[in-house]
Amino acid sequence: MMTVLPDLWIDWCSVTGVPAREINETALLRFSQQVRPSRAVLSTLRRQLALDVPAAPAWPRGHTEDTGSLQRLIRRGTAIIQHPGTHWVLRLRMRRMLFAAVLLAPRSHGGLGLDRAGALGLRPDRMRELRQCIGIAEDPNACPACATWSWLDVIGTNSGWSHGSVRALGHRRGEDSPVHRHLRPDPSPDWHHSIGMLPAVDRWGWIDDYRSIHPSSLSAVISAAALLLAGPEPAPAPRAAATAMPASPRRQMSGEDEEQILKRADELIARVEAILREFDTGR
Repeated sequence: MMTVLPDLWIDWCSVTGVPAREINETALLRFSQQVRPSRAVLSTLRRQLALDVPAAPAWPRGHTEDTGSLQRLIRRGTAIIQHPGTHWVLRLRMRRMLFAAVLLAPRSHGGLGLDRAGALGLRPDRMRELRQCIGIAEDPNACPACATWSWLDVIGTNSGWSHGSVRALGHRRGEDSPVHRHLRPDPSPDWHHSIGMLPAVDRWGWIDDYRSIHPSSLSAVISAAALLLAGPEPAPAPRAAATAMPASPRRQMSGEDEEQILKRADELIARVEAILREFDTGR
């Protein structure tokens, strides 16, 4: 049952524009700093926060208590996106998978803890409200807020520009930078006009403008996420060799060992890609 919220909280929310029923740690911190509420008021709000934390029923089993699993998944998915050998359509699907993971992961992991119906029924107005609740990681390549920014860029480009613009975005490998993307303004704010936040992406990279995929198909993206979490680290993108720099000491690995690791990583990526194709064809 929803408890009665303190009048002081409701008044502060009306002034700041924070939805009164969207109680989260970020809003509570701002509220505490600006209003200096009593312990009783804060205790009431924190009890409500504890009651409102979703159980994240769609998050892969075995990783519910692993609070680093969402960041690890984003880091591994980002490595695939940044690799030059990744096909541009797979890049789009990987960005969507990471966004879906943010929607489904528990709040303790930095996600929103939505169930399947909540993720597939999400609309832009609700997304704007929930976005402030998404977690932030120190590493931009593992950051839930940055992964969200990147997918909103895709569906915004699809909504406001041409298929060629979406294709160009798919060919973009992303950035390996210490700067967080989510700190920048949205490059394609036309995502506000999208209908489905998790649309299908067909084999040619066309994105469905009118709906999210069927609820039964979301099981495929959850399977892909679980596979990526359980598998080996994907091979990092090759870097240009540094010039006139002495090689740093490192653990020696035989050529056979390295070949086996890369082979396993390639097999993992191929399996993830196959599952994500099923995600788009399932109805």
